[in-house]
Amino acid sequence: MELVYLSDVHDAFGRVKELLSRTSADVYVIAGDLIDRPFYTKEMSARYRKKQASFSGLRHQLGYGEIDVEDFINALLKRADVSEDVRRQAAEFREETIRGRRVMQQKYKILESILRLKSGARILCLPGNYDMDLQYTSLHERDLHRHWVQVGDLRIAGYGGADVFTPGIPQQYTVKYHADRGASEMVRFFGEARPDIVATHKPAHGVLDHLPSQGESGSPDLRRYCEQNGALLCLTGHLHDQWGFEEIDGTVYLNPSNFGEVHAPGGGIDEGGFFYAIEVDHRRIARVILRKLVRSDVHDVVAFEPGSEGWSKTVVDRDRYGAHLRAMSLEREGEGSSREPRERMVTLMARFFPGPDGTVDTGPLQRHVVESCRRIGARRGVDAGVDLVSGGSLAPFGSSPRLDLAVYLHRADLPGKAGTGVDEESPWFEEALEALRVELEAFPGVAVVDGIDLGRVDRSIRAKDYECDAAQRFAAYRSVGRLLEPGTVTAVEERLDSDGAFRGEIEGTGGAYMEIFLNTSAQVRTMKEFDAGLKELGIVAPEAYRRKIEGVLHGRC
Repeated sequence: MELVYLSDVHDAFGRVKELLSRTSADVYVIAGDLIDRPFYTKEMSARYRKKQASFSGLRHQLGYGEIDVEDFINALLKRADVSEDVRRQAAEFREETIRGRRVMQQKYKILESILRLKSGARILCLPGNYDMDLQYTSLHERDLHRHWVQVGDLRIAGYGGADVFTPGIPQQYTVKYHADRGASEMVRFFGEARPDIVATHKPAHGVLDHLPSQGESGSPDLRRYCEQNGALLCLTGHLHDQWGFEEIDGTVYLNPSNFGEVHAPGGGIDEGGFFYAIEVDHRRIARVILRKLVRSDVHDVVAFEPGSEGWSKTVVDRDRYGAHLRAMSLEREGEGSSREPRERMVTLMARFFPGPDGTVDTGPLQRHVVESCRRIGARRGVDAGVDLVSGGSLAPFGSSPRLDLAVYLHRADLPGKAGTGVDEESPWFEEALEALRVELEAFPGVAVVDGIDLGRVDRSIRAKDYECDAAQRFAAYRSVGRLLEPGTVTAVEERLDSDGAFRGEIEGTGGAYMEIFLNTSAQVRTMKEFDAGLKELGIVAPEAYRRKIEGVLHGRC
């Protein structure tokens, strides 16, 4: 049996996808920290972290130190002696906490859509201190925390989390770590499961656990369990610089270091990409190789093999091994910048609607669009805007060489409620959109791929409704489109741009869904299977994206 172990992914889901395509193992254990932050933007993360620190201090001042910050906020809002400013900030923090939970769940859906691409292997996930409890996520069937699985004649069990406070992560959703102080849930669980392979986020005491500020920081309970019960393997992470291989009393302890790219405490970058490939033969470890994924290539770095006089160590790649020892970045891939929502959005949109490629003479089309918008606008009492979102050459994901348009409609005389993440267009919208579609598609090669109610978008921006699908689609089309007729699009987009963090979160959410659409479409052959796969994740694809995917699945352009 071959087992691949990686830890501290920190949002590097693209790397996980590449790893799965470049390796072949029977079992994969993907350990936390799976995500890096509970938001898509640095601005939102910093804003939340600042409020969390402020309310954490106030919590102790008022004698609520024994409860989570989120529970303290609920208690604070019930008090009569709280100023209006503090009450407002507390309410904002509570809403942002709910937003953080939704983003975390969306990120786990992305990871699950990636893991489904790997058939024939058992893939298990373990939460770290940056993660929420996976039993409440799309990864629940892979959750190794307080669970065990039997693979052949080997039993694997896990215990996630760590006894640390992680700034910027909502406390109430994290895994509660109950070990090393009094009655140990971890020891009780391992005692019942009796695993051959133990996976934890926090390391064992005295093994790959040194912190400059306190020395040995690992779990005494974990170390004691492994020694007393003869565990074959102990897989850990958490401390990125405490990577390595150690064998103590028959148990092999492994920490591969971070798999995802992370910012080091001193301001540098830990480039990551490391993982262990472990060969087990009849309950005996036959070989352990530390490997590194660099873009699409896997490199063996150092190998360990058992012998009559103990374990031998062979350095295979001296350059990468030496750089790892010195904590140097040898081949940074720049993955950190690719996490930014706008860049990610544009990259993903190119798979669906790549924007005009510059070969199209839009003059005649623009005149036709302007005339059609004014004619229908006057007849229907609406303001219309139009984006050219792709056209000219064959796009890489199912687009034909046609001119794809996104239409934006607005009626200022219809105030209403902000969107709720589901389609709620009124009859006037559907009627006006259909009339404009007929007019626009009279131009050769034109297809109206989507229509958006700008009233919904505008109200969602004002209400800070991150889940409004109309706002997400609007941001997506505007990231690649060329305005042929502005209508009120410019005014709405200026309002969206007035809060960069909000726009980034909208783009991040839309990008997450597009990534899930692409991953899911790669696993299926029919739209029925595609829709069923999304339904399992609690997602429905907008019709414009479904049509693109349907064209690919049916071999149509």
